[in-house]
Amino acid sequence: MVAEKTQINQLIKKYRLVNQIRQEDMAKAIGVSRATLINYEKGHTSIPVEVLEKLKNNYPGFENFTNLKNNSEKQPILKDGMIDFKLVLKIIFKHDRVKVATMMLLFSIFGVFISYTFTDYYSSGISLFPAEKKISSINQLQSIAITAGVNLNQSEQNYNITDVAKSRRIAEKVLLNNWKSIDSDNKTLIGFWNLNEKGFLSRILRKSFSDEDLLNAGLKKYFKLLRVNEDRRTGLINVSIEMESPSLAAEVANFIGSQIQTYIQKQNTAKAVKEKLFINERLIIVKNELEILEDNLKDFKERNRGYEASPELYMIHSQKFREAEAKQQVYVTLQQQLELARINEVRQTPIINILDEAKAPINKSRPNRALILILSIFSGFLAGASISIIKY
Repeated sequence: MVAEKTQINQLIKKYRLVNQIRQEDMAKAIGVSRATLINYEKGHTSIPVEVLEKLKNNYPGFENFTNLKNNSEKQPILKDGMIDFKLVLKIIFKHDRVKVATMMLLFSIFGVFISYTFTDYYSSGISLFPAEKKISSINQLQSIAITAGVNLNQSEQNYNITDVAKSRRIAEKVLLNNWKSIDSDNKTLIGFWNLNEKGFLSRILRKSFSDEDLLNAGLKKYFKLLRVNEDRRTGLINVSIEMESPSLAAEVANFIGSQIQTYIQKQNTAKAVKEKLFINERLIIVKNELEILEDNLKDFKERNRGYEASPELYMIHSQKFREAEAKQQVYVTLQQQLELARINEVRQTPIINILDEAKAPINKSRPNRALILILSIFSGFLAGASISIIKY
């Protein structure tokens, strides 16, 4: 108890010297004589409770000073390798709460200001679904053709629609297309993004940009704005694009969908044409082979009219007849395949279906200013708390 009193007496003197307060002024403020104050500071006289209350009332910083200086050393934040969170919270929310609140306010104002310098983007997209794949060939007849050495690959081509949507081929068409939604001049995206305008540094260095440079710059920005997602379980594909204009975003998304359909349809038609040419070539070869086999069978019958009576001749006849019959079946199969290939060449069956077309969005996709404000306030809190802990 004596130690605590002596410590308070010493803190009064230390507080007075730190704040450069004269003994006469402090004695007058707490209602005692200068000699009495000297006795208090030296520890010769106990300090009454009412005198301590007067010190706190006349000198608001005295209580805070005694709380922080009542020990010879500050309390360590780390104790045995563990953080004293109670002390950390006390530093942040009690001693330096004004400083932390100020940092939070400054960061929030800065965050809101920065958010209004960002460009507003609007997202619009389409939903694609692959059409059912049908095998147009007749399996039984195809087996017969394979037995004769003819491989008819009638299975549908598996197109990776996700890769097609993210291909450079379609990206270049999007960049070089003239868009009605931009303005009355129907600018391309390269002109809309002002990629062909020289910046300050380019003007100083007198640097010129080729068409290839502008196209590569446009592709780089385009792929940053493009999003293609595929649901592996259902096969549904979502293609979305962010643009500075809502109507432009919808127009570009629908254009991407039409280009995907056109590309896959062309590839499917080219496959059908290639297939038709292959079958037609095989049909000519098989027809010639069939005519040779039929002539051989006819010559055999003319030379051996009584072959039924001879087991050996009958066996040779049966072999030649089976060869001609099998070749005839292959010939019939190829004729049917040729007709199917001709049908596939001219038909316009869609490989993918567009379930949802793009529409102009009402709300922007980014920037999210509410989220920026929350992150700014949190950053200000971390900054203020860090400064308070470092200065402790």
